[in-house]
Amino acid sequence: MGGTFDRPAWLQNACMLTSPSLWLLPPPGPLCEVLKKLISTTLPKRIPDAVPDFQPHITISSGLSPTSQSDFQAFLSSFPIGSLRPHVQFKRLRYGTAFWTKITLELHKSDSLKQLAVICRPFVTPGVTEEQARDWVEKYTTPAESGEQGFIPHLSLVYWEPDIRDEKYDDVRVGVRSDVYDSGLKLEEGLMEEIAEMGGWVGGKLVIVDTTRDVSEWKDAILAEREL
Repeated sequence: MGGTFDRPAWLQNACMLTSPSLWLLPPPGPLCEVLKKLISTTLPKRIPDAVPDFQPHITISSGLSPTSQSDFQAFLSSFPIGSLRPHVQFKRLRYGTAFWTKITLELHKSDSLKQLAVICRPFVTPGVTEEQARDWVEKYTTPAESGEQGFIPHLSLVYWEPDIRDEKYDDVRVGVRSDVYDSGLKLEEGLMEEIAEMGGWVGGKLVIVDTTRDVSEWKDAILAEREL
């Protein structure tokens, strides 16, 4: 299981998106290292196919035109975020149907995280008004569905094609759950006033990433960054 990522035939087109994306990265520290280890080393050993490696991130919005901004750093710096520092709290482990959301940590929709998404959405997606962004953020959808249908805050742990909910992958799900909880991450069904240690983070780094490149290249595809 796991091993060096050699793209299988079913993944020839799956690892490509058509536009750059806006991500929120966790701050450096023990939590970030745990997430990196889960994504890069621990969980791939549970998967019966080779899976791609990528950095821990939350997609705030996608759909940014790759030709719309030649100076991505100036573009990102223009977002009226001010001193906002989003609160990210892990809610539960989720299994989705889409390649990009096969195994995720679902996140609570904290007010500050929703506020960040509302601010950024009209900048990233041409033609979207602030009112439309607010409607989009408030819609409830799951990580298995398209981000165009609503704001789906999650942190992906594994990209994979097969339906992990199939009974033949029961052992995979059991192993994944064990690994996630054994890692020390704290998942809370209820939104807490204060984020528990290893239960999420405050702030982070907002980045624009060239996700039109192969997923294996995303770690080196940051076009702009901004500390929050």
